[in-house]
Amino acid sequence: MQINPLSDVLGAEVVGIDVGNLEDETFDKIHAAFLEHHVLVFRDQELPPERQVGFAQRFGELDVHIQKDNKHSGHEAMQILSTKKVDGKYVGSPSAGDAWHSDLSYTDIPTLCTMLYAVEIPEVGGDTEWSNMYQAYETLSEETKEKLEGLHARHTFNRFRNPRVEVPEIYKEIGKERYADIAPPDAVHPLVRTHPETGRKALYLSERFTIGIEELGEEEGQALMDELIAHQKQRDFIYRHKWNLHDLTIWDNRCLIHLACGGVPEGQIRHMHRVIVRGDKPF
Repeated sequence: MQINPLSDVLGAEVVGIDVGNLEDETFDKIHAAFLEHHVLVFRDQELPPERQVGFAQRFGELDVHIQKDNKHSGHEAMQILSTKKVDGKYVGSPSAGDAWHSDLSYTDIPTLCTMLYAVEIPEVGGDTEWSNMYQAYETLSEETKEKLEGLHARHTFNRFRNPRVEVPEIYKEIGKERYADIAPPDAVHPLVRTHPETGRKALYLSERFTIGIEELGEEEGQALMDELIAHQKQRDFIYRHKWNLHDLTIWDNRCLIHLACGGVPEGQIRHMHRVIVRGDKPF
């Protein structure tokens, strides 16, 4: 096994192993690399759904996404993200991740990590970006860090309550059913969270799910959010991944935000299998 950094800010590729057949000692090294690099890219993996699910379960209990219409037919905990159509209908979500976010931050118990496997990739587009929220926090001024102490942010799944994002074109006709009707109660989390395994502090908000700051008035809270959201998307914090066929990525939602960059031309296929691991309540 070799672990090779992919950038100075985050990410490493792992080569020379089969994730479906790991001894405990090797998995422990992978877990340590996961905490160090935040995103791991496993190359050349042959992963039928049950093997991907089995590997994800080594990181913890799997969670089930609230969007049930994209789930894999044989695995409740697996979602399909896809631009493929059958009989004119998408076989999975074509627009998942189209705004910066941390997975399931709109729930009381957000996602620990996400695992995404490339079943088919397009010739053009379909990249993924991650931004390092440790660095986003650590590069704030001391005055701003003091200002953020004790503040909590409100997160919602419902796009209709968030003016920073739009409803994707394909969902506009059924938007209420897709977003408002299935949205869980809002979640409130610290604006700066402490990673439960490393002890490091990370900025914890996103343009996709965060709609307000509890302890501040609307105008002041939105202004602060605008400032922090602009800060967390600086290119110095970001790694952009161009997918290879059969790449498996796993990333730490407790210290990253991520973005599906889109740009897949009509007729080309980006088809992914995603599973998520349940985390713990941010503090």
